[in-house]
Amino acid sequence: MKRRDFLKPAAGAGLAALLPSAAFAQETPPHAEKVPQTPFDAPPGTWTLAAFPDSQTLTRLYPEVFIRQAEWVAAHKASHDIRFVAHLGDITDNNLPEQWTNAKKAMDVLKKAGVPYSLLPGNHDLGPGGKCLDRTTLMNDFFKPEDYANSGSVAYFEAGKMENSAHTFSSPQGDFLVLALEFGPRDAVVAWADRQIAARPRHAVILTTHAYLYDDDTRYDFPKLGKAQTWNPNTYGVAKLEPVNDGEALWTKLAGKHPNVRFTLNGHVLHDGAGRLASKGSAGQTVHQILSNYQSGVKPDRPFRGGGFFRLMQFLPDKKTVRVKTYSPWLDQWLTDEQQQFELVM
Repeated sequence: MKRRDFLKPAAGAGLAALLPSAAFAQETPPHAEKVPQTPFDAPPGTWTLAAFPDSQTLTRLYPEVFIRQAEWVAAHKASHDIRFVAHLGDITDNNLPEQWTNAKKAMDVLKKAGVPYSLLPGNHDLGPGGKCLDRTTLMNDFFKPEDYANSGSVAYFEAGKMENSAHTFSSPQGDFLVLALEFGPRDAVVAWADRQIAARPRHAVILTTHAYLYDDDTRYDFPKLGKAQTWNPNTYGVAKLEPVNDGEALWTKLAGKHPNVRFTLNGHVLHDGAGRLASKGSAGQTVHQILSNYQSGVKPDRPFRGGGFFRLMQFLPDKKTVRVKTYSPWLDQWLTDEQQQFELVM
């Protein structure tokens, strides 16, 4: 069983730097009252991509924690050279107006600060009550194409609809393409994504979707493993309406097919909520596949339904090393075990 440690804060961390374990049992454990000012701990020329995992219980119970995540990114946009934020789905818990309102308040902080971001619907963002019995969502009632004005360019699977989008942004390492695909993408969505990647062979591609990698460091693979992997998209109501694609299907059709795909990012999976896998694609390229989801599953569970942790990916100026770190600006803490802080080679 993987272990989670609330360990070393960044240099200059604030009042919540080292919380005793007893604090996690309190109803309202201590937290940093202001946005922490976090020193940049990477070589000059490093730039950063942030990944927000499932915010579903935050938009339902602790919207101030979600807003703090966005405020921290906005406050550190320049100092950490944050080029993009990818939300990995389950934005809400029950696909309800009040939860989408809370999500909009958080993401508007990024929009106002000029930070480009992407969204995608998880299973909890689909269907009445977030039951994922169909693909109806209130996402388009609260988010509009103009919310993506900070992206270099944006393409949509369906014009004006936010469920599936493709974003470009520039970096010191060249141009990137972020694909944000719905939970259990439909075949037509996958075909559209395939065309987006093929049209940009010089872009490094980051594929984001809600359910891809499982917490045992293997891809979701329903034909092979069935219900042995819980929460596979094929087990939800949407799969009865038309075929869906899980991790293995997306690997075959997208991530492992194109030589310019570098990463996949997903949330969704509970238990310890972390996993990673490096696989060789058809052209011999390495694709790093990464899971992060902090809302529950460890003992004791993190406070505030996940503690406000999210991922920071630091792209070093050697143009090959990526440092992945896990931070909470709400608790002003880092997770530093080997599943939460590691280096990858592109």
